[in-house]
Amino acid sequence: MALLILVVFTSCEKDAEMPVPPPASELMIYNSAADYFGAGSMVLINNQFYGDRSYNDNGAGLVGAFNFSKYSLIDTGVYRIAFTDTTKLLENARKITESIFTLEDKRHYTIYLLDSLGFYETMYTKDDIAPDPLKAKIRLINLSPDAGPVSLSIDTLAIGAIKNVAYKQMTDYTAVLPDTKPGLRIMYKDPATGRDTLLIRKSFPLEVRKCYTMILRGYRQPVDGNVNKTINLSTITNF
Repeated sequence: MALLILVVFTSCEKDAEMPVPPPASELMIYNSAADYFGAGSMVLINNQFYGDRSYNDNGAGLVGAFNFSKYSLIDTGVYRIAFTDTTKLLENARKITESIFTLEDKRHYTIYLLDSLGFYETMYTKDDIAPDPLKAKIRLINLSPDAGPVSLSIDTLAIGAIKNVAYKQMTDYTAVLPDTKPGLRIMYKDPATGRDTLLIRKSFPLEVRKCYTMILRGYRQPVDGNVNKTINLSTITNF
């Protein structure tokens, strides 16, 4: 029996190249409101259900001290982004906050739900940054309503670019030496002594060419005494 092999040759002209993709942004949504520990908030984009977020959740399924980014593609444009009070059915949910955001082409954004002693609001950050070929890059956002201005030290080295960061402030990315187990220390100025005092210490691996956002969250003194709402530090690997 003869075997017939058919070979088809094709050529690819410039006009046959793949079309340019439409404009798109990448969006991540993070819940820093400690009152949502153990209870999720629904995220609505233009009144359409986007997903649930509980305390310290960015949608990546990891709610501990170290998360990876969870960006979703979304069309560019102007959006109304809201959070609800509970994860009840949409028709029974009440919006606790709603804001307008403009998302641009080829840009990464994170939108945060904040709780300032029971008054909810949102803020956003632009996350794009070029990695450093020899170092890691880190930044800090202070989302703890009662921590006061804070600074960062790595082991005994004070990071001058991350200093006196007040509530709702975000620093720029700064390049630091990579390390497998650095001692990341969040410091605050003790009003009684005027000295820099340790608030919390964590350790996250800092890798070459990686870019991280550290999120200070929770309360130094939770009103209801819930230890799950006490101040803590999480890190998200953005890129």
